[in-house]
Amino acid sequence: MKLFYSSIIVVLFVLSIFDLIVGLINDAVNFLNSAIGSQVASRRTIMVFSSLGILLGAFLSSGMMEVARKGVFDPSYFYFSDIIFIFLAVMISDIILLDVFNTLGFPTSTTVSMVFCLLGAAFSIAMIKMTSPFNNEPFHNLTLYIKAEKTFTISIGIFLSILISFTSGAFIHYFIRFLFSFEYESRLKYVGVIWSAISLSSMTYFLVVRGLHSTLQGFTVSDLTGFSLFIQHFMKWIHHNFFIFLLILFSTWTVIAKIFVSLGYNILKFVVLYGTFSLAMAFAGNDLVNFIGIPIAGIQSYNIWKEFGSPPAEKFNMKSLSGNVQVPSFVLIFAGIIMIFTLWFSKKTKNITSTEINLSRQNEGPEKFLSNSFSRGIVRFFLYLGNHFFRLFPKRLLVKIEKNFKQKKRTQEDNGAFDLVRASANLTISSILISIATVQKLPLSTTFVTFMVSMGTSLSDRAWDRESAVYRVSGVLKVIRGWFLTGVMAFTMAGITASFLYFLKAWALSFLICLILFVFYRIYKTYYNHKVQDQKIKEKPFFGIVNLTLEDTLSKTFEILKPILEYIENIYKNSIEGITQENLKTLQESRNHFLKVKENFTNIHNSLIKVIRKTENREPTAGILYLHIYSKTKEIIESSDIITNHTLFHVINSHKPLKYKQKKNLRILEHLMMEHFNIIKQITTDKNCKKIQFPCTIQNKILKKIEEQMNQQVMGIIHNKYGTKNTLLMLDLLLQSKKITGSIEDLILLYNNALYNISSKKDASFLAF
Repeated sequence: MKLFYSSIIVVLFVLSIFDLIVGLINDAVNFLNSAIGSQVASRRTIMVFSSLGILLGAFLSSGMMEVARKGVFDPSYFYFSDIIFIFLAVMISDIILLDVFNTLGFPTSTTVSMVFCLLGAAFSIAMIKMTSPFNNEPFHNLTLYIKAEKTFTISIGIFLSILISFTSGAFIHYFIRFLFSFEYESRLKYVGVIWSAISLSSMTYFLVVRGLHSTLQGFTVSDLTGFSLFIQHFMKWIHHNFFIFLLILFSTWTVIAKIFVSLGYNILKFVVLYGTFSLAMAFAGNDLVNFIGIPIAGIQSYNIWKEFGSPPAEKFNMKSLSGNVQVPSFVLIFAGIIMIFTLWFSKKTKNITSTEINLSRQNEGPEKFLSNSFSRGIVRFFLYLGNHFFRLFPKRLLVKIEKNFKQKKRTQEDNGAFDLVRASANLTISSILISIATVQKLPLSTTFVTFMVSMGTSLSDRAWDRESAVYRVSGVLKVIRGWFLTGVMAFTMAGITASFLYFLKAWALSFLICLILFVFYRIYKTYYNHKVQDQKIKEKPFFGIVNLTLEDTLSKTFEILKPILEYIENIYKNSIEGITQENLKTLQESRNHFLKVKENFTNIHNSLIKVIRKTENREPTAGILYLHIYSKTKEIIESSDIITNHTLFHVINSHKPLKYKQKKNLRILEHLMMEHFNIIKQITTDKNCKKIQFPCTIQNKILKKIEEQMNQQVMGIIHNKYGTKNTLLMLDLLLQSKKITGSIEDLILLYNNALYNISSKKDASFLAF
């Protein structure tokens, strides 16, 4: 059995590296989003500041396990084998859970995930021990094994942090925006200096309390020497001279801010970069041990067991583990380096930061989340409440306030999701709230605080207007629901895994290692396959173009249409083959591929107005042509939607198959449709119509074939040859094929006439249908 437990320690060490990676990917959203969303600097510069914060935070970290870990269960009631199985179950469950959330792009709390994994695993093992024939303990003895009070405190802290963070962000930023307005550049000399001094002072205090304070955690006075002793005296002085310390900070930063502004530098840029550094440092200094504490505790448990001569693991009590577990400094530095490499090279970091930025952005763009009845009800309620609330104030006052919330026009496409004022507010308010919670020793998730503050400030900035409010509210509710599900899922997964390990031991370990490798493989394969597919359609061909001409429109729409038509052609072909062969798998794949195309076409739909606005005033035909091409492409998408949906519905409900004659006709129609698709595909590939003969005879063949099949269907109905479901399906296939044919022909004519008119410099009469 020695070899078995030694293998578990090796597995725990390897899993700790994976946990560092997935944990960093998840928590990067906490300190990156304000800087990335405001585009305060290049991504490389932002990464440098974040990396320095992580490295310094890891260096100053005390290396002590968080109280929540030991507070969840009492080690003295568990044996060595129990503890090892609990720790292993926690690491496996936590890694899988966080990686799933990262792949979906949802930020969640690593602390909540870890705590509830520990709770679930410990609860499972405790119940097994209590209900065994040898013990048969009463249920109320569970409180000896599990510390329910700590878990309840953490749960209450989660709920309060969500509510307080959102309210504070919305309320405080409302007054900040009122003082700055959206034309904040002209107010930097006065308001900017004061606000920057407040921000930098609060974030410096946050660094001291949240960063340096962690260095002293778990040490006794006799353990402190050198730098640690200096930090302790410094912290005591701050505690007894709090207001003097804040006054010194504020005065110092006011002078520095004034110097920066006098030199013509935008001081808010420094505020945002400094805030990014401080949050990254606090993250590494406090949350780093969350990822490696469990493996370190497992290694220490193994060492304790070996020191006692490796007695039977099922009978060796782990009371010795109740003390503090210290992590060596070199381990923390190594862990910090791993996190920095992950920050720079992980593509999932961009994926998860995009969720918060999408929900809080000020500018127009595609909405990531769909609305639902609950979000619509919330928006309607607050619209009603707001209409009655603002009637209480004089109109002159409201007009004066409204001037400060009037947004300036955005002329560049690559501008940030929000400005530097909001970015600095996000970092400052988050720092203050986390500092207060740290001083009061309240359980708090930095993910919850930073995310909800960001949502509150975006609400104050009226980023959630009537055009986007229902989608933003729906997205926030979905993320919050994911947070609470994290606890439930972590508890359940860890509990099941711990029970599995307890009963099957080595067999369970082998199976779980294979399972985690398989899950990682499937997640990454699915993730990167979707990325490759999305990239073909999600590219922004109009990015960087300021004035859109007719030539640009033609060239760029070729780039948009080519991948879409390729997908639609394959989808149509697979749908016909799937229904004629009654192949459910083919039809399901066809439907799933179509939904991906439809989702990506939504990006084109949302950018329609933005692209048309790029049209030069002297050449509006470019915008008109783009609108026509968009319209015809949308018609093809809508017809494909009906075809994929109805063919799948027919087979999945086990309706009667098509007759032999119908199948034969559909295959002939499919062959003709492929020829038609090839014509428009050739145009988008060659970007000219020189090889195309007009008029296209294939359209007449398709329409004639559809007419023949519809007549046959009518005759079949008269002679009771075809049933209701059969008839409705065939009509859908034929009518939508006819619509697709017409739309493709219109696209061909549009391109042919547009190219001819460009070469001959004629007017835009060709755009009239």
